[in-house]
Amino acid sequence: MSSETTAKGARKMDYDVVRLQLEKTVSDQLRERFRGDLIERILREGQVESSKNYLKSILEGHSFKVTERMMPKLHATCHEIQQRLEFDEPIEYYITSSAAINAAAYPRLEEDQSHLVMINSASLERFTDDELKFVIGHEMGHLLSKNSELVRIIGFVFPDAEQIPLIFQTKLELWNQLSELSSDRYGYIAMPNLDTSIRAFFKMSSGLDVERFDFDAQAYLEEMDKVLDYFRKESPVARSTHPINPVRLKALQYFSESELYRKIAAGNAREVDEALRGKMDDLLTVLLRRGTSELDEARKRFVATGGIIVAGADEQMSPDEADHILGPLASVTSFPRKFLEEVMKEGDLGAVFSKAAQTIFMANPAERYPMFAFLMDIALADRAIRDREVELLFEIGEKVFGFSRKEIAQQIGGAIQKGFVPRFVS
Repeated sequence: MSSETTAKGARKMDYDVVRLQLEKTVSDQLRERFRGDLIERILREGQVESSKNYLKSILEGHSFKVTERMMPKLHATCHEIQQRLEFDEPIEYYITSSAAINAAAYPRLEEDQSHLVMINSASLERFTDDELKFVIGHEMGHLLSKNSELVRIIGFVFPDAEQIPLIFQTKLELWNQLSELSSDRYGYIAMPNLDTSIRAFFKMSSGLDVERFDFDAQAYLEEMDKVLDYFRKESPVARSTHPINPVRLKALQYFSESELYRKIAAGNAREVDEALRGKMDDLLTVLLRRGTSELDEARKRFVATGGIIVAGADEQMSPDEADHILGPLASVTSFPRKFLEEVMKEGDLGAVFSKAAQTIFMANPAERYPMFAFLMDIALADRAIRDREVELLFEIGEKVFGFSRKEIAQQIGGAIQKGFVPRFVS
């Protein structure tokens, strides 16, 4: 993109440089894993003419379209933001009646269509013109980064979000949060004033109108710094599709003060800002924290080492076995495969496994049975029952778990009855 030129002869903004590098990396991984280009082609070619632009039909029929004649001021503001962000693809803006302070962006499927940006009426009532520029710029950022397209692809593959496999859930949660941070940068470019951004965040999180209070944006930023320290030291962040406000505000502050933004404003940002990247890597540890206690660490190591040991009983790990290991790991780390690879490089896996198991037993003896069930699940994941795997389960069950052979046989038998489906080979 940085090699393209505008009609005025200036180089276009390099959108990839604006985005967080980790967000871009995770986006690219997800798009590749979900076969994004293929799904987009299927969606385009599978359209029925009468439902070609279903969402637009709903908005046209039930929402208020922002046009130059009916709302000249807001229409001019929207197009001013497009020019500032150098986004020359057509966008249509709609106002929807809703008490929720929110906005959303929907990407087009065909080049002859327009992207759609929907603004809830409560947002127009609550935000000032400058705050609204930040909000609309943020939504436009989802279009510029192509993350809104990835949302559509994931929604197509998993129309029921509750059916998304565990192995993807934590990664998707992290990606959603990172994409919000990247879009915040576009919002700031659209309205480059930190106090304005802070007021917008305060209104979104509290639902309050700052004009009714003696609100101090800098005091709010300082308070969010204290909250951020709490999350760094005391507590992991609750799971959510959006990053917590202290992280969003600090990330935006870093961006506003960065050499990257200075170069963007001057029109010559072409490379990654390593100083900003270092600050963001440190800040993102708050979002990446999963399983920070000694017990949680023991659980991660038990799943990784136990899975490797049982899957390797037949001297090979099948893709099904790997997925059965990565799934539980994905609930406690955003990068389960990387963690598994790190554990595989460690020395005596048996010793690490035994130590992890004993740590768990001492804290919560009742976990013995689901832990052993996990090992049996790995053994049966490739839909084959092998003598060596059964012998290994007996050995682990006796020496590590303290089960009798009868207890082990009963548990293995129950697992086979419950979930074993042999492969059919003609």
